[in-house]
Order: sequence, then structure tokens, then C-alpha cells
Amino acid sequence: MNGLYVMVRRQLRVNRTVLIVMAALITVNDIVQVTAYQSVFPDAATRAATLASFTSNAALRALYGYPYDIGNPTGWLSWRSLGFFVMIMAIWGAFITVGALRGEEDAGRGELALSQPQSRSVWFAAALIAVTIETITIGAVNVAGLAAFCVTKGLMTVVDCLEVSLELMLAALLFAAVGAVASQLIGTTRGARIAATGVLAVAFFIRTAADAGSGIGWLRWVTPLGWFEELHPPSAPSPVALLAIAGTGTVLILMARRMLAVRDIGLGLLPESDSRAPRRFLLGAPWQAALRGDLPPLTMWVLGSLFYTLLLGSLTKTVLDLVKSNSAFSNLFTRSFDLNAFIAASFSIVQVIVTLLAVTMIVGARSEEASGRLEFLLAQPLSRAHWLLSRTALAAGAAFVLALISAVALWVGAAVAGQDLAFGSLIEAGLNCIPLIVVTVGASVAVLAFAPRAVGFLYAPVAIAYLWDALGTAIKAPTWSLNLSPFHVLAAIPAQNFAFLPAAILTAIGLGLVVVGVSAYRRRDLVTA
Repeated sequence: MNGLYVMVRRQLRVNRTVLIVMAALITVNDIVQVTAYQSVFPDAATRAATLASFTSNAALRALYGYPYDIGNPTGWLSWRSLGFFVMIMAIWGAFITVGALRGEEDAGRGELALSQPQSRSVWFAAALIAVTIETITIGAVNVAGLAAFCVTKGLMTVVDCLEVSLELMLAALLFAAVGAVASQLIGTTRGARIAATGVLAVAFFIRTAADAGSGIGWLRWVTPLGWFEELHPPSAPSPVALLAIAGTGTVLILMARRMLAVRDIGLGLLPESDSRAPRRFLLGAPWQAALRGDLPPLTMWVLGSLFYTLLLGSLTKTVLDLVKSNSAFSNLFTRSFDLNAFIAASFSIVQVIVTLLAVTMIVGARSEEASGRLEFLLAQPLSRAHWLLSRTALAAGAAFVLALISAVALWVGAAVAGQDLAFGSLIEAGLNCIPLIVVTVGASVAVLAFAPRAVGFLYAPVAIAYLWDALGTAIKAPTWSLNLSPFHVLAAIPAQNFAFLPAAILTAIGLGLVVVGVSAYRRRDLVTA
């Protein structure tokens, strides 16, 4: 039991940063959603009638899921969370489980732990117990935040808060079981994470087809995301859906435990080739090798963003028709709601996606240092400044390319739906992401130089800055506090003209942080994990 306690405690320590980030992100987002809902639809008596058209809209159902009881704040929050944050929690659960199992084996720590008088069962249980504790912690923080903000205003009950959080926690726990199975089948951490993400992608596409199609709602019972949808708070959760989630999770954990018992540590059950023809693609320089290593996750980022922005573009005509039929929707924005306002709001989501990608790329650079691989590179005629500047340029370039791809996808989605958009204005919106990308990359490089182990924590400031822009606008916070968010100070293109001064200031700050970070990085020792 002492060994179990030590291993659980270690996993909790390893994941403490991402735990804080996830708890803050989920809680702030839920408060923002309920606040915006109350601001837009203050009249409870007319909410159901106002939102009735959402139920019949296939594009909205495809993006967010089937809108059960969205005339209620709890039902609205559940619907909006199901479209995005259930996916985020599922990915989080799978990734940290793979890291606790396959990641420990890849690093050699799994074999070291099992060389002690500890069984494989205890080691396996420690990983899952840690994931469960972390998931419950996120749920508890979310319940506390919602209760403090919504229960006191009569918008939700404590039971409602528990139901919404349960929906998110079950997604993390079920896909943690998926990650446990993937860790036994695949012999690398990256491969196991890609496999778990692939399962989630298939589940999402089936759920999308079930919700958007006509007469095929039964498909929801084929996908785990459909089971989460059947919980639909504030109604009592479906016992069949709960049984399906619990049963599938239990079976997957038992399967993973059995696989662990019959395989060698360090290897996966699926056969792998130990030889292949040389492939020298993208091996001409350190930054090219970094790009080659990041191609699988970058591909996932691009494909996910493409699909999401295509759906957003396809909603353009639908949302405008809804606004014309009901003026209440115009309250979603402080300015007049029109085509340009909707595009600007849609592109604000692209802005946060590309900034998160920029952070991810710098986190990848930190991983190269933490694993010790950077020491071998710097033993060659390669300076630290050259290496860091190349990784900085790679991060900024990847984020910028994703912004432009998203702009094109948004235009294509709108064109398919029969809505003409000015292609040039969308490209301008993509270019407007450059200041955000530069300041994000600059902050990440500075943190990498001065506090390398804290780089992963940068997801939290990005998410909170974005959510504060939405929450602060909804509650009419003071202008000076809103201007603390870089997402707020930039112009909302194409609804507004390009704001040169804020863009120039953000870009200058970002470049200054890069210079300071590179200078400091040249003088410090390398810090491994």
C-alpha cells in the first residue's frame, strides 16, 4: 500500500500543472456560458420559444449535439459543453493515462518501478487512481464555481451543477480506459495517443451523423459521445446510458490489465517492424527534424481545425436567418449583429486555437530538452540561440499557416451553404492573428528560458485571457480590465477596421520577449525532466 501511495502521489505531482489548467478552463468556460445565456435570454418565459429553431437546425446539431431542453440554463450549458469541452476532457483523460502507462515505459521509469517489490497490478492501478483523483478534482472545482456563481442567482441548483460536471467527468474516465488499452497495444507514447484520438474522432463523426441526419438518431447508441448526450441535464440521466458508460469503461480496464499481464514491458502487443528503408525526408536541419517529429500532432490540429471551421462557415447563412427572424439573437454582441459580426465571432475561436498551437510547439521544444535529446544536438556545431530561434520560427509559422488554412475553410464552408463571403476579409482576419501568435510565442520562449518546467502552464493564461474577454464583455466589466486580454484589444475583423496600434504593441512585446528569452537561454544550464 505504501508503494501504491508513492506512485499515485508521483503521478499527481507530474500532472499538477495540467490539472490546474483544466480545472480553471472548464470552470471559467461554464460560468461564461451561463452568464452569456442570462444576458442574451433574460426572459425565462420566452426562452423555449426563442430557441425552438435550434432543434430543427442540422448544422447546429452537428456542431454541438442535439439541443435537449436548452430553454433551461442547465440544458443550455450541457449542450454547449457537449460540443467542445466533452471532447477536450476525453482527450485529456486519454493523454494523461497514456503518459502514466506507456509514457513511463518509454522513459524507462516503468521498468525501474516494477523492479521493486511491486506487482504490475499495483503499478497499473496507481495510474488509474491518479487519473480518477484528478478528474474528480476538476469536477469538484467546476461544481464549486458554478454553485458560487449560479446557485446564488437562482439559475441552477446544486444538483444541476453536479449533473453538468458528471457529464464531463465521465468523458474523461471512459477515454482514460481507452488510453489504457491503447497503451498496451501500441509500443510508443505518440502512437498510443494517436490511436486514442482516432477512436474519439470516429466517435465524434458517428455522433455528428446521428444528430445531423434524419431518422438515424439510433446511431447515438453506437458512440460514447451519444451516451454522454443521452444524459442531457437537467433531466434525470438515462440509466441505459450510464450503464453503457460504466460497462464499457470496466471492460476496457479489465482488457488493459489482462494485456499488461501477458506482454513484455517496453513493448506493445501489436507487432512492430525493427527495420525499414531509410527515410531522409526533413532531416537536413534541426528545425526540419523537429517539424518531422511534430507532423502527426500537427496533422491532427489541421484536420480538426478544418472540420470545425468548415462547420462554422456552413452555419453562416443559418445564423443570419435566425437573427432576421428573432432580434433577440442580436444581443449576443454589443454591436449590430450582421454577417461581418458573425465572421468576427467565428474567427475569435480560430485565434485561440492558433495561440494554443503556438504554446504546444514550444512545449515540444521543452520536451526535447527535458528528454536529453537536445544535449546531443548541442554537442554538434549548433548554438543554443540558433536552435531556440529555429524552434520559435517553427512555432510561429505553424500557427500562422493554421490561421490561413482556417480562413480558407471558413470561406469554403460558407460558400457550400450558399453564403458569399469576401475572401480578402477572411485573409485579413487570418493576418490579424499574427500579433497574438507573436506575443504568445514570445511569452512561451521567455518562460522556457527562465522557468522551463512551467512552460506547460502557459495554456492557462491563454485560455483565461480568451474566456475573460467573453465573460468581461457579458458582465460589462471596466474597459481597462478587458484590455488586459490581448484577444480584446485587437480589432474584430471584418466587423471592424484593422487596429494598427494594438497590433504593433503586441508584436513589439512578443519580439522583445523572444530577444530576452533567447539571451537568457544562452546562459542557463539545460534542465532535464
